[in-house]
Amino acid sequence: MLSEVDDIVDKALLETSRTRQRTGSGPANLCDPRPLVSELRLFKSESELELMRHSCKIASAAHIKAMRNASAGMAEFQLQAIIEGCFVYNGSQWSYPSIVGGGDNATILHYVENDSPISDGDLVLIDAGCEISGYASDITRTWPINGKFTKHQAILYQLVLDSQIAAISACKPGESFDAPHNAAKEVMAQGLLDLGIVEGPTLNEAMSPEQLGTYFMHRTSHWLGLDVHDVGVYAPDDEPRLLQQGMVLTIEPGLYFGAWRTDIEIDEKWAGIGIRIEDDVLITIDGHEVLTQDCPKTILELEGIIGVSS
Repeated sequence: MLSEVDDIVDKALLETSRTRQRTGSGPANLCDPRPLVSELRLFKSESELELMRHSCKIASAAHIKAMRNASAGMAEFQLQAIIEGCFVYNGSQWSYPSIVGGGDNATILHYVENDSPISDGDLVLIDAGCEISGYASDITRTWPINGKFTKHQAILYQLVLDSQIAAISACKPGESFDAPHNAAKEVMAQGLLDLGIVEGPTLNEAMSPEQLGTYFMHRTSHWLGLDVHDVGVYAPDDEPRLLQQGMVLTIEPGLYFGAWRTDIEIDEKWAGIGIRIEDDVLITIDGHEVLTQDCPKTILELEGIIGVSS
């Protein structure tokens, strides 16, 4: 395939040169089209959005099916099979390798082994999305395998959810791409400061890489479309891009208290808790639309559905 492309490019260059020699006019050079195509892919047409909404509905249904069929002692790959089976049944395929991490595995970013049993009392983090006609969805949900959050799991879960809600609220035209991330960081840092997990005394100090960044070590968003991490410049001219109607981005704050970590000391009550909550958000003319709104995420919703087969 690459050799065929090379032949096409070589032929075009030769023809361009001959045309300029004969007529004195013609293209002055041959440019890399990727920056132009990337810019076009940032803005979704209505037909593209219909495909993305369809993809998000299938992915949401798959996550719900896994929740309903969950029970303590299941293997991570069994939940993966339920989700990916739902993808295939509905005429789609996974848009990236599914992440299913139970217990301490939920604290490992990009965990893909999916081969451990999930013990009673563990949280399970599932990051899985599907693809329809090339257009991707990307959902993460975290919930207790036995259907009931412990006190400390619920405290951290609600903090992540509150930070995600704040980030989604910042998704509107005219806001910078960094606005959702900054909103999530503020809520997260204040919550961890109140819990005594990070140190201040000021909120800005609590938001530093040395404090908040110890437990929330990734960005909140990326573009979504024909790729899960879709193309598009985030900071043209070294300034954060302004959000505009038709853009689709993920909102996915998280907290990770890996018991396996040796670089920091983690209080036993938080150890082994990993939480991420991710939705896909469309920027509209006057705000936003959460494309993955069908997927439950409040504590009440989750505890009412886990293990309750339909």
